[in-house]
Amino acid sequence: MNRNRPVYLIDFACYKPEEERKISVDGFLKMTEDSGAFNEETVQFQQRIATRSGLGDEAYLPQGITSEPPNLSMAQARAEAELVIFKTVDALLEKTGVKPEDIDILIVNCSLFNPTPSLSSMIVNHYKLKPTIKTYNLGGMGCSAGLISIDLAKHLLKARPNSNALVFSTENITQNWYFGNDRSMLLCNCIFRMGGAAVLLSNKAKDRGLAKYELVHTVRTHKGSDDNSYNCVYQREDQKGKLECR
Repeated sequence: MNRNRPVYLIDFACYKPEEERKISVDGFLKMTEDSGAFNEETVQFQQRIATRSGLGDEAYLPQGITSEPPNLSMAQARAEAELVIFKTVDALLEKTGVKPEDIDILIVNCSLFNPTPSLSSMIVNHYKLKPTIKTYNLGGMGCSAGLISIDLAKHLLKARPNSNALVFSTENITQNWYFGNDRSMLLCNCIFRMGGAAVLLSNKAKDRGLAKYELVHTVRTHKGSDDNSYNCVYQREDQKGKLECR
């Protein structure tokens, strides 16, 4: 009962968007200027950030943002989530040969988009996962949530022998695209694009030879008591009532 159970990373898959979703840096800047939502100063600000961000011309935006006019609705945000999640999980299941009914633990993290039903429930419903599955849906944690999800999976696998865990990490940008002139809230437009990653973890001894890695050590330090850390990413409305992250 007290034996330390190794945790293995069997394989992972990253979201590969469709070609029609691709947008170059020049395309993003043209879309920004043509929208008419930004003044000259904030257009120049976004140009500086976009050209220095390192994203390049192989980044992708969801249909709700690139459509004319933009459609930042809940329906479009759900469509983005379904496209990213299902395509990536399908790729992971194909690579590993694991069946949906073999998944014992599911952890999903997405900081800004937290609908009801949850994203974890979306996966359970789509793949008809078993009723005994343990699911966790993490939100509002920023970019650190990916590592927090892995740490949570590690502790759950330590406590549950002979189990598989699926961890999915993403950010949904459809409803968090900002059409305003508060510079602190424009960074998301410049550095966030479509993406997601699915990871399959296992504590089964038979998977040792198949695994790419073994999870050796994790450390989690919560900095929420520090005001600078607490306020580093803050979702709020600007002076005109437009919601975005500062």
